[in-house]
Amino acid sequence: MMSEPTHFVHVYATVRVKMAVTAANHEDAMRAADEALFARGFGVRLIPTAEGALDADYAEEVTGYLVDEAGDTEYLRSANYGQDYAPDWGMRSRSSG
Repeated sequence: MMSEPTHFVHVYATVRVKMAVTAANHEDAMRAADEALFARGFGVRLIPTAEGALDADYAEEVTGYLVDEAGDTEYLRSANYGQDYAPDWGMRSRSSG
């Protein structure tokens, strides 16, 4: 049984998969999401439904992460990270809130 999640990690892996994990901080949350998602193969089935779509599969590439903290309903502590788990603040720094 999974304990109450402390983070919600959006893994941008050509498809976006929202994961619920328990972790002490954002980096641990991303690593836990990777472990849960990829430990036994890709944890999501892609089913093509469009006419002419023959197959759908995971492209084996993570391009980034968005980490939300559970209970942070205003997303003030949410942050973006690159594929290497390094912060990716874009045009604004995290401190400019």
